Amino acid sequence: MRWLGFSILVLMTLLLFVQTAVSSLESENFMVPFLSIIVVGFVWEAFRQFPARQSVAKDVKGYPIVLIAVVVGTLLAYFANIYLGLGAIIAASLVGLVGAAVVKEYAVEVYCGAFVGMVSPDVLHDFGHIVIAGAIAGTVFFLTRDVFKGYGGKLGTIAFSSWILVSTSSRCRLLDVLVEFRHFGISIMLFSIGAAVLTYSLSIRLKNGPVFASSLVSLLGGLLLPAFGAENAAVMAAVVMAASFVGMSSGEKLKSEASVLFSGLIMGIMFIYSANHFGGAGGKLGTLAFGSVVSSRGLVSLGKMMIRKRD
Repeated sequence: MRWLGFSILVLMTLLLFVQTAVSSLESENFMVPFLSIIVVGFVWEAFRQFPARQSVAKDVKGYPIVLIAVVVGTLLAYFANIYLGLGAIIAASLVGLVGAAVVKEYAVEVYCGAFVGMVSPDVLHDFGHIVIAGAIAGTVFFLTRDVFKGYGGKLGTIAFSSWILVSTSSRCRLLDVLVEFRHFGISIMLFSIGAAVLTYSLSIRLKNGPVFASSLVSLLGGLLLPAFGAENAAVMAAVVMAASFVGMSSGEKLKSEASVLFSGLIMGIMFIYSANHFGGAGGKLGTLAFGSVVSSRGLVSLGKMMIRKRD
């Protein structure tokens, strides 16, 4: 079922990225070529990662525990987010840290579920939608376990796909928002690059692992930026969290800090111009990171190919 998991991740990311590029035609025509290039890079790298053949059906006895871990992460983050009033970023970060410390074997599944629980309280939903979204995410997680390994943001894309599927098949409605981030775009770019590199260093260089590294960086962003009265603190905390997912990439996919920097740069651009799409959906930040990492590798691959042809 690798092709199904692959298709879900690719289509959900393209849904966000293509809509972002198309919508820029209305307000920022000069950005259309840049956003289109990002989409092309994503498609090219996705093509390179397409499963070579249909895999043989594997034992599904691991599915129940994966499903339970993702749903538990969903409910814990949702409870901390909504009922304890901690907010989505701090709630998901704490769940990730607890998962990394207590159930290390299933920390990735729990962290994935936490992104589902990041759904905004302003999104029209009920508790049943939360459980269903968590179950869908657990299923998609299982389907995608053998595709796009090592790409940061994959967990968030799984969560995002669950909310897209829930919102299109029920009365749950995502937010129609109208926000503008371009006036502090430079700050977004700098925070995106910095948080991505910091997370990568904690995860790869200091060998703390991706879940712990991302959770810690996200938690620090969620706590310190508002505490120090940073301008647009809530938005910048979201940027930090999204960029931390870029830094979750494996050393095989992003081989150096320069590669992370490039992915973080793309992530910052996409964060700014996707602001009005799929508001309140859990996992959107991860989808931005996933698409950016995949696109950056695709663009580097295309660049090398063009250089070889010239030579």
